[in-house]
Amino acid sequence: MWQKVILGLVLVTFVGLQFVNSLTCYTCNTPQSCQRPSQEVCSDYTANKTSSWLSSIHSDVPQIKHSDKFKCVNLTYALNSNNVITNEYLGCYHPAINVCNLSLNISYTVKRRNCKTCDWDLCNRNPAGTFSSSTYTILASIVGLLFAAKSSLRI
Repeated sequence: MWQKVILGLVLVTFVGLQFVNSLTCYTCNTPQSCQRPSQEVCSDYTANKTSSWLSSIHSDVPQIKHSDKFKCVNLTYALNSNNVITNEYLGCYHPAINVCNLSLNISYTVKRRNCKTCDWDLCNRNPAGTFSSSTYTILASIVGLLFAAKSSLRI
């Protein structure tokens, strides 16, 4: 009987770890596409896409090839005199890059800049109403405990 309980807890743990270890962020690269962003699971590839985009308007983006963890970013810039958003980006990035403090290329003058970073699923658009990774871990633990309690009552 305890073998079933242990097997159930191990299974729940592995399922829970999948939610904890994979970060999903919204992604888009223009003000128009950011009205309906898609979603992407963070990886070195997706974080390198962000680095490439950042390099198009920033002069000091470090090149990072690999990360074990990732974060989500929401960047908006108004680079003109009428304060209208001209550049917007949502996506995954390497946390070793300080995305909110990068220097713009000399050809740009920032009128307004907003930068938000976070590290839970789908947090880089509208964080209200989203589950954090710890929520999934707590839910998986509760299900495991309920499964264990139910199995022990059958004795």
